[in-house]
Amino acid sequence: MIEQFKAGMGHLAGAVTIITTGSGPGAVGPSAVGLTATAVCSLSMAPPRMLACLNRHGATFDTLARADAFCVNVMGVGGRALAETFAGRTGLSGADKFADTGWIFDENAPPRHVDALTAIRCQVHSITLVATHAIVIGDVTAVWNRPDLAPLVYHDRTFQTLCPLN
Repeated sequence: MIEQFKAGMGHLAGAVTIITTGSGPGAVGPSAVGLTATAVCSLSMAPPRMLACLNRHGATFDTLARADAFCVNVMGVGGRALAETFAGRTGLSGADKFADTGWIFDENAPPRHVDALTAIRCQVHSITLVATHAIVIGDVTAVWNRPDLAPLVYHDRTFQTLCPLN
């Protein structure tokens, strides 16, 4: 049943996001971590809130629960390599994932990527633990948009776009 469920979920296309938390250079000790996720959506417009589902046994969730803030970086078509890095497909871990120079580190705020289609910073509103994952609801505190980029999507266990990849 689990394999059938995974195959079925592979048919559910989703936006590719990199969820970051912690802080980076300039803060008291760099603690930035992140992961690639597709289980992300808007929850409400008034007040603006986001919902993200994270594996609760990973470093990103542990840091997010302590930091009380996160950033949803919605990746454009040029973010495929970065999405693969944060999905753990390149062997990089921890701070090494942030070697790409496009990250913007603000003191006491989760990092955002300058080339994200949209970057949405959130303050944690609530966390609900459900089996292996946590449902994290965040109050939106800032939004940056780049409407000139095509979105990156995840479908059938591969990164794709709504227009041809170059």
